[in-house]
Amino acid sequence: MTGSRVAVLIGLCGLTFFVGLGRPAITDSDEAFYAEAAREMVDRGDWVTPHYNDQYRFEKPVLYYWLAAVGYLTVGVGEGAARFPSALAGLVLVLTTFACARRWYDERTGLLAGAITATSFGYVAVARQALPDLVLAAFITLATWTALEALVAPRPRGRDRARLWWLAASGVALGAAFLTKGPVGVALPAAIVGPLALRRLWSGESAGAGATRMPRLAGDVALLTTVCMVVAAPWFVAMTSVHGVAYLDRFFVAENLERFATDRYNVARPFWYYVPIVVGGLLPWSPLMLLWCRPVWRVLQRARQAQPVEVWLLLWAAVPFVFFSISFGKQPRYVLAVLPPLAMLLARALGRRLCLDAPVAPVRRDPLVATAGVCSGVILCALGLLVYRAQSLLDGVSATAVLAGVAGLLAAGGSVAFVAVSRRQHWLPRAMVTAAVVSTLAVQYVVLSRPGPEPVQAMAALVRAAGPSSQAYGRYRVFVRNLVYYARRPHVDLSSVEQVAAFLGSNDPVLSVVTAADMEQLRASGVVLYELGRVSYLNTGNLRLSTLLWPDPGVHLETIVLVSNRSPGRRPAATP
Repeated sequence: MTGSRVAVLIGLCGLTFFVGLGRPAITDSDEAFYAEAAREMVDRGDWVTPHYNDQYRFEKPVLYYWLAAVGYLTVGVGEGAARFPSALAGLVLVLTTFACARRWYDERTGLLAGAITATSFGYVAVARQALPDLVLAAFITLATWTALEALVAPRPRGRDRARLWWLAASGVALGAAFLTKGPVGVALPAAIVGPLALRRLWSGESAGAGATRMPRLAGDVALLTTVCMVVAAPWFVAMTSVHGVAYLDRFFVAENLERFATDRYNVARPFWYYVPIVVGGLLPWSPLMLLWCRPVWRVLQRARQAQPVEVWLLLWAAVPFVFFSISFGKQPRYVLAVLPPLAMLLARALGRRLCLDAPVAPVRRDPLVATAGVCSGVILCALGLLVYRAQSLLDGVSATAVLAGVAGLLAAGGSVAFVAVSRRQHWLPRAMVTAAVVSTLAVQYVVLSRPGPEPVQAMAALVRAAGPSSQAYGRYRVFVRNLVYYARRPHVDLSSVEQVAAFLGSNDPVLSVVTAADMEQLRASGVVLYELGRVSYLNTGNLRLSTLLWPDPGVHLETIVLVSNRSPGRRPAATP
């Protein structure tokens, strides 16, 4: 039975995480850093020091670069290979959530928790990007669960060998998390498990008095630390031997401590920033959080006592949420580690409310389930209407494809709402899983993909055709990160119109990528330049809800131009 449910989850992840992984093009966001650095790692044969745009990239550890580079060596350089580690991490996360919920609750709860994780839009979105954040979340989840099993969960006497295996697995996951994004990969599991382990130690739940059990806990921590260091330390030692102790100061102080405690790297955001992010990340399942209201109220009234597993999961969710909420550096994807424990709690609440374990499904309709299900359906339908409204921005996508995608979203939302108010409410989890898959594929193939080369690929082709690889090219305010991945050669970063003008004033032939508006400004200032080609561009990597609510091609679609300071043999775009 377990094997069939694992197969179901793997198939579900194939649809939500892996299908269409090679589309769209690498976006002009942080994923370009990882895709390009992995490519340069393969080209250089340097598996110690990451490079981006021919410069050292010290910002993050090396594990994601290694994983993507192995993908390049296996199947060739491409978007799918760059994103495969994220999708694979999503699968690991789903199976870990399933295994944990199955062990702590039951098989059916485990399956539902895994399905929620596999179809939550937050995970689906990040699994389809070449970013280390889902890899980090997978290792944090694995490290937290295995450490809880070893140090907190009750265990029969004589099972020390099993406990050591749990500890070893947790140590490996901690080391891999550290090698993915640094100290945060160890700090979060420690902050979750540490208080629970000490509470169990001193409450007498473990055999013997707390004071006599302290040496054992210290030994467990020493084992965890040793395994973690064996996994993570060699690369840091290698980097220090190549770049000196200054690298350690740059990484641990500037890239971790300052990123957490100052606004040097990110714009300051409010404390409550992650509330809508978590709710949105759990869509379409988040309206079902309404099912927690009654159990929470009963616990607050002391009519019901919180179970140990519930306490563990609540602390598991709360620690990353609070940690990143007090940080200055806030990005939506940072808080991904919150979702697995929430998925388990949600699966448990939904299973109980719908009596999924009962041999015969109840005939009555639950009003709260109906309300939550209708909310989920309405949200999916609203997403379909937003896609229809934004079709003017989907340059190159046929009207037929847009209508098909919109129809899929509306049908998905309508089906969920219908099942929620019907006498077949026990079908609601299946309806929501199906709707999430349909919605994912509709958005993937309508909003985020287009037939033929995408704008950044077309611009890179123009750059390559305009001159030899030795010819310098710069870019200003557009294709900030991803153009180098497709052009296959480094560019010069230009930070002002004046720098662009000086760059184009070179005695050597040079190219520059700018917006049409900046080109006109350069022309007005008397700069000699010649247009070689242009593309229309919607930056899907930075789509906002406001873009879909008020789409305006004149505002959201940019015209990007390749210019040169040498005549291509046709009339120049400006008169010398």
